[in-house]
Amino acid sequence: MTVKARRVAVIGAGPAGAIATDALVKEQAFETIRVFDRRPGIGGTWIYTPHLPTAIPWLSDLVSGKADVAVPPPSQLPAVTPISEEVNGHQRRFSDTALHEHLHSNITPELMAYTQEPFPGTLSARTLADYGPGAPFRHHSTIREWVEGIFSRGGHEKLVELSTTVERAEKVGGEWVLTLRKEARGRNYWWRETFDALVVATGHYNVPWFPSVPGLLEYDQRFPGRILHSKHFRSAAKFKGKRVVVVGASISAHEVVHEILSVAQTPVYASIRGEPIPAFGWEPFLHPDIVVKKEITRLDSETGRVHFADGSSLDDVDHIIFGTGYTFSVPYLAHVQERISNAYRRLPGVYQHTWDIEDPTLTFVGMLGGGFTFRIYEWQAVAVARHLAGRAKALPPIPEQLEWERKRVAERGGGKDYYSIAPDYGAFFELLRDIAGEPAPGTTGRVLPPFDDKWLELWTGMVTHKIEGFQRKRKRAEEAKGILKARL
Repeated sequence: MTVKARRVAVIGAGPAGAIATDALVKEQAFETIRVFDRRPGIGGTWIYTPHLPTAIPWLSDLVSGKADVAVPPPSQLPAVTPISEEVNGHQRRFSDTALHEHLHSNITPELMAYTQEPFPGTLSARTLADYGPGAPFRHHSTIREWVEGIFSRGGHEKLVELSTTVERAEKVGGEWVLTLRKEARGRNYWWRETFDALVVATGHYNVPWFPSVPGLLEYDQRFPGRILHSKHFRSAAKFKGKRVVVVGASISAHEVVHEILSVAQTPVYASIRGEPIPAFGWEPFLHPDIVVKKEITRLDSETGRVHFADGSSLDDVDHIIFGTGYTFSVPYLAHVQERISNAYRRLPGVYQHTWDIEDPTLTFVGMLGGGFTFRIYEWQAVAVARHLAGRAKALPPIPEQLEWERKRVAERGGGKDYYSIAPDYGAFFELLRDIAGEPAPGTTGRVLPPFDDKWLELWTGMVTHKIEGFQRKRKRAEEAKGILKARL
């Protein structure tokens, strides 16, 4: 199916939405480009929201996959309705972000940056202290400013409608009809707009995911506030002197463990199922004040005891922080949300994480992981922009797209393994570049360079930088304990 859209809506004004918007504008093929973001500023998940109270709403709904439901619009539009918890509550709508005060990027700037938008060299005091002046990590405020700059330098702010939630997106008579809600002046203002195509760039770091643990819901009811998710971690202060178990072995778990290590009761316990992510291995957990436990097998709501797979248990635990990632959620796209509910932590029915198989006027940018973010978003964005302009290489026939998905599920299952582009980085970059092709003559379309193997060297160096930081921290602690033992 050849697509030639005139009117395109971008949902999300974070890193993925920024590059999608810029790619669409530079293609010079569209009459209307509109960008909608529910937050009051540009930046997406890189907007820091410490003012919003943190809590897990309806843990049972999260565990059962029934959280983040669509809000029914008024029967007659346009309309104005009062503010309400059901419609506007940030916990119910998962509109707060997962940033904590010291959160930094974990990918080197050369790989995060887009080809025409380099990252600034600004380093925070924390980065300088932990990694030195050559550190590749940037504070979250620097990243948000960078995202804002993509919109402002291109003059794209005029395309953005902030504090505006896409509450419903449905195909009617060959057009996408968006039901929109803007929160302003203490009211909700509702209306509809129509488009030929959609670019969903809202990311997948909004709705927390919890593993199924026997006794979890009863434990949460008996000990409210004890079960937490890393999304709601804001600072270490809350955990001073507390006995803490952190669940998970990926980036979120690393960060939480090391953020609280200097203030929490030691040891801090790291509950890990299987092996940690290969890039970092066990190094983040070798600090002498960290004790590794197997996965949690049961939570006893009567005694508060935490049971582990190795037969051990812990009493008097103050907090269990799940650094177990997120699930996909697009409640405004009812048919896609239905697919998500019937799959395991992935975006089903989408070819190469980018094109809806049933309807190629529905596209996705930034719904993947495994490294090379944000850089890979640019390749997706350019391929999508050129596809929607009718200038890209044709997508494979639907049976081939379905077979790609079937094979990927068979080989990788769901979760991070499914939506990670590792280790086939080069192949994925080149696939998108091949579909995008070159810019049309006489246009300002973005040019995608070939994948450079030097990027893999940068990736390895970035991981090494992080590992060396963990090693230095461990060595300092071991030396301090050695001195203490000598004095005793």
